[in-house]
Amino acid sequence: MRKISGCLIAFAVAAFAQSDRGTFTGTISDPAGAVVAAAPIEARNIETGAVYKAASTATGNYTLSQMPTGTYEMSVTVPGFKRFVRQNIVLPVAQTL
Repeated sequence: MRKISGCLIAFAVAAFAQSDRGTFTGTISDPAGAVVAAAPIEARNIETGAVYKAASTATGNYTLSQMPTGTYEMSVTVPGFKRFVRQNIVLPVAQTL
């Protein structure tokens, strides 16, 4: 009985450790290289249409964590700047882009 419970616990831990998620992270900056704070960021999953939103910090950094894997289109729209769009970003399992 003890061996069976040990195996069940090991399988439960292994199943919990598997993930189908990834992370986007980066820095928003203007053409001169200055960081842009509070820039709204959208990541749209091409397959599902789900939209995930974030904003850059005071240092221009952003993170979208625990994102479902798939292909994304990311955009940043800041007043006074041209809208930036990057398409066909493939987010693999357990990766940070």
